[in-house]
Amino acid sequence: MKFFKLLTILSIIATVFVGCGDEEPDTKGPVIEITNIADNRAFKFGDNLTMKFKFTDETGIYEYKYEIYAKDFTKESFTAEKHIIFDSFFTELIESQSVQLPEKTPTLSYQEGDYVIKVQASDVNQRVSTYYKPIKITYPVE
Repeated sequence: MKFFKLLTILSIIATVFVGCGDEEPDTKGPVIEITNIADNRAFKFGDNLTMKFKFTDETGIYEYKYEIYAKDFTKESFTAEKHIIFDSFFTELIESQSVQLPEKTPTLSYQEGDYVIKVQASDVNQRVSTYYKPIKITYPVE
């Protein structure tokens, strides 16, 4: 009788281990969205540019980074970036980040035109995704 119990337990354990191997490996990074900005939305220097990010990943988001830069980069281009690393991980995450766009001064003037918001996110398995959002930044009409 003990032999059959042992055989049953071993059969169950083998089934569990074989069943666990059927999961597909994580090959994709997180899904990234900017939910509050339409493509090519216009912003003005001096505005507060607020971005609402939505990240989803079945294994868990570990970190993300965003950058704002001119599509045709020159030395007069405005740039901003921030890197966020979490102490834990999230399968779904909604974050809000703001960047104060600088105002024009007598000594400082930035390039106007087409800019890009680039967002990269990594999951706990170091799978990385990249998302791009085109925007426009100009000076207010005086």
